[in-house]
Amino acid sequence: MSTYETWSLIIQALTAFFLIGIILVSIFGTYIRQKLNPPKVEVEILDKNGEPSILDNGHRVIYYHLRIINKGKVILRNCRVILTRIKKLQNGEFVNIPFSVPPRYIWSPSETSPEGVDIVTERIADFGYIIESSTEFKPTVTPILNSFRGSLMHNETFRYYIEIIAENYRSRRLVGIEVTWDGLWPADLNDMHLHLIIKKI
Repeated sequence: MSTYETWSLIIQALTAFFLIGIILVSIFGTYIRQKLNPPKVEVEILDKNGEPSILDNGHRVIYYHLRIINKGKVILRNCRVILTRIKKLQNGEFVNIPFSVPPRYIWSPSETSPEGVDIVTERIADFGYIIESSTEFKPTVTPILNSFRGSLMHNETFRYYIEIIAENYRSRRLVGIEVTWDGLWPADLNDMHLHLIIKKI
């Protein structure tokens, strides 16, 4: 075989490998990028004092939110925040509160909230709320069945465990958010965090 024929075969082989590489990247490019740069998600409490507002009936309400942060280089597709477990503090230990259907948290703003959203950098999810005339902290989840016992009363401590699920991501472990409320509304709502205590665990 002449030198020309040898180089011709080498060039043909390299061209074939190059074309195969282009085809593989076009088919499996998204999968490869996800494996090389997997999504990284963090959950933060947006404001420990919550977001005060006034209802149409004049009662004060405070909304609490979670910040879902995508720290990876891949967009989270159709992301949802699911409430998978609730534990209540009883006699010094946390016990499970069973429920049959894991509800999902609602994305802000709730009026136009889809079930799942794409997250490039971050999105805000409603976590729960209290109303001045009420005795409960209520998680902002849907659906709420009649058997759901996830609302926290005065002087109780609950732990809400959430899971982040997307088409290209699933939490490796649950994120726990602990809530305790003594039922009081301070005159200065900047001190609300001293009465309704919400923290990531």
